[in-house]
Amino acid sequence: MAPLHETQIASLVTSLRDAVGPERWRIWFEGATDFRLDGEELTIGVANLFISDHLRSHFADHLTGVMAATFGRPLPVTYRVQPDLFQKRRADNLDGEAEAMERFEPKACAADPANERPADTYRPLFTLDNFVVGSCNRMAYAAAKSAATAPGEDFHPLFLHGGCGLGKTHLLHGILHAARTRPGLRSACLSAEGFTNRYLTCLRTGRLDAFRHRYRSLDILVIDDIHFLAGKSATQEEFLHTFDEFDGRGRLIVLASDSHPREIEAIQNRLISRWVAGLVIRISRPDAETRRRILEAKAVQMGRPLGADVLALVADRVQGSVRELEGALTRIIAYAALLKTPVTRELARQALLDFVAVTPTRTNLSEIEQAVTSFFAVTPSDIHSSRKLHQISIARQVCMVLSRQLTDLSYSDIARALGNKNHTTVLAACRKWHELVKNGTEVTWADGASRRTMSAEALLGHLKERIRC
Repeated sequence: MAPLHETQIASLVTSLRDAVGPERWRIWFEGATDFRLDGEELTIGVANLFISDHLRSHFADHLTGVMAATFGRPLPVTYRVQPDLFQKRRADNLDGEAEAMERFEPKACAADPANERPADTYRPLFTLDNFVVGSCNRMAYAAAKSAATAPGEDFHPLFLHGGCGLGKTHLLHGILHAARTRPGLRSACLSAEGFTNRYLTCLRTGRLDAFRHRYRSLDILVIDDIHFLAGKSATQEEFLHTFDEFDGRGRLIVLASDSHPREIEAIQNRLISRWVAGLVIRISRPDAETRRRILEAKAVQMGRPLGADVLALVADRVQGSVRELEGALTRIIAYAALLKTPVTRELARQALLDFVAVTPTRTNLSEIEQAVTSFFAVTPSDIHSSRKLHQISIARQVCMVLSRQLTDLSYSDIARALGNKNHTTVLAACRKWHELVKNGTEVTWADGASRRTMSAEALLGHLKERIRC
């Protein structure tokens, strides 16, 4: 037979649970309190001081009424922080918050609709099996296959970079899709913006432990658009520690960006050095044969296979990214559906007349060089040289800045094209002119016997107009 005071405590707890309600009991009492009767005094063990203060201010009347009903009178109450409750509460909160965050992350397998991730974070149609491989992306595809098969064994991290719409995101989700077919392998895919937003939310709400537990316990962490971290020092610091945790345990992080790690501005050198220590692979624009095969695969996915002559026409006329190819294909199929006619080479040609006209075209570096040298009255050999004359230096810097803004060339590509300079020279020029434009600074240079002055922004705008003409 249980001692009388144990029976009374059990009765007190039951009555108090009924009085405060199941939801408030779960939040403030369950697992966070321990009731004991010490002589003529009721001792309530609590997980922390915050809980004891809340109980005093919000549940004192409930407790007084329940004690009167149980013991015949109210008893003195003492609150005491118990280390075991503190540890249990912390562990329960950590697991609960991690599970809550998990609901926003990928579920077990995309094949099960009930476990499918939200469309903005997981794309189950992007698999490694349906990725079209060509000379532009063969190395990236091989690395993705290796990452999914043996994460962290051959390299860490994997860093994919290239222009927009070239297949980086497809490979990232392909890795995730393949990894999720392996039991026990934990993985997640999100954008750098998503990582930043979740980190800041957990920082504000005091749930950093849950955030770290969620991501640092994974086997594969896939992050797209990592360049979004530029200038975000706090998030960079958090990601640095997450990266080191993965590195120390032999696990894999896969990153994607529009630029090479060394070309991303405002990123800590500690992060850059870790990224380039892994496998860095560039994805370039697809060649004609790869474009044709991409179009063929996309047309089959849409349920509208096209003839070889139509595919060849589109591949020849649209030489941009995969997204531009998809846009052209959608336009042709829509034309045929609206006109209720088969897709022929002539229909495709007509459908693409306007499309090709509005498809963004990239400027040739030689066009930029010609416009800049003509404007500043210098020669191409001056720009390619290392001469420090003020007018030549300005012309050289402007050429670098415009080449970066108007072409798909990387900093290294521009440096080589302008005389085999180091890519950091181009990077420094771009940063300098960004500040000049931002601050509204004026630039002065010689124009024959006189001197001219323009704001940095107006100067770049004027030269862009000359290049377009």
